[in-house]
Amino acid sequence: MTSEKGRPPRAEDDLLDWFTVSYRSMAVAIVLALAVGGGLFWYWHHAPAQPSPPPPTRREASSARFVSIEGSVKVKSVGNIEWVTADKSMVLNRSDLVRTSPGATAEIEFFNGTVVHIRPDSLITIEETSEDPRTREQKVVWRISSGEVNFQTARKNVPGSSTEVSTPTITATAGELTTGGVKVADAGDTEVKLFKGSGQVETKNGQKVTLNTNEGLKVDANGKAGAKAALPDVPVLQAPPHQAEISYPDPSRATTLLAWNAVAAAASYHFQIDYSAYFNRPIYDRRGWKGTSIELRGLDVGKYYWRVAAIDKDDNEGSFSDFARFTVTRPTPGQGDGPPPPLVIESLDLRTNILQIKGRTEPGATVSVNGQRVDVGTDGAFTEFITLEKPGKQTVLIRATGLNGGVTEQRRPVVVAAF
Repeated sequence: MTSEKGRPPRAEDDLLDWFTVSYRSMAVAIVLALAVGGGLFWYWHHAPAQPSPPPPTRREASSARFVSIEGSVKVKSVGNIEWVTADKSMVLNRSDLVRTSPGATAEIEFFNGTVVHIRPDSLITIEETSEDPRTREQKVVWRISSGEVNFQTARKNVPGSSTEVSTPTITATAGELTTGGVKVADAGDTEVKLFKGSGQVETKNGQKVTLNTNEGLKVDANGKAGAKAALPDVPVLQAPPHQAEISYPDPSRATTLLAWNAVAAAASYHFQIDYSAYFNRPIYDRRGWKGTSIELRGLDVGKYYWRVAAIDKDDNEGSFSDFARFTVTRPTPGQGDGPPPPLVIESLDLRTNILQIKGRTEPGATVSVNGQRVDVGTDGAFTEFITLEKPGKQTVLIRATGLNGGVTEQRRPVVVAAF
């Protein structure tokens, strides 16, 4: 007999061996998997947490909008090649260009309250209008390539906020509640003026200058700054008073006197009058006027706006005054003249046939003595010498005509000795 140990293997024996090995392998694999999984589980729950990466620094885009548009104003948005006509519904963003034609103006308000008034024939770029979402710091930057811009900054929302203006030769940072102007001449020169507040100017050559209220700085086309200069004070307009109505029977033949107070440092004045408060198309624009009053003849019926700036001996021009408005009218048929102006005769002094008369009326009124025009001061005072041609007793007629067409007359008897 063949022993049991020596018999040839049967198929069912091979199958049993295979199952035995497979169960052992699976058991080992399961144990290893549990060990690895447990280790990972422990690591995930006990390993120190990795710090989260900080969020990327970015600034939220904000905007600027037109407040007013006078005349032809064009805008070229970033990425566009065509200029389009500006309108108040537009939102101005970074890299947008704004151009005013001759005789046109535009006023832009940035999201931080800064107001920029663009004068005629100017080109500016909106370089930045943004707010940091974490610190709430606000930043506004615009660039003047050519022309002139006046600006007014608002109060800062948080420390670190800034308002900047640049030209080809300077970069200026304006403080809060600051009013000023920047002009870029055709030759490339830049002029910076601050009428209120403070600011820092840095030239492209690295010069740094601090400007305060009523100070100006001129920088040449090469970026070299001159000495900063004190600007003249602002004139005060006196006559006609703001919102006055002046009535003339024949405006084409009438003369209107406009007067302002003298500024101590002024060598001359810059006078403008326009139909618009933006002064983009002045009907009179006279720089270098020596007096403190000017007579305009033949103003037509309508509303007029006027303003004056002082100029010192070095040709530094200060801020324009606030404008005043007056209206020229004709008397309405069937209606009487306006209220008569005051007329006070302070003295009559007769020497031989020369009569000196002193008196006072309202500022802007006209005065005549026996039909002869008398100069009236900006405060309404007048002093005049009148020659009386005949001897004997006679009456002197003093007439004051107010801005609204009202008339006051006084008659004074005098006796002229023989001469």
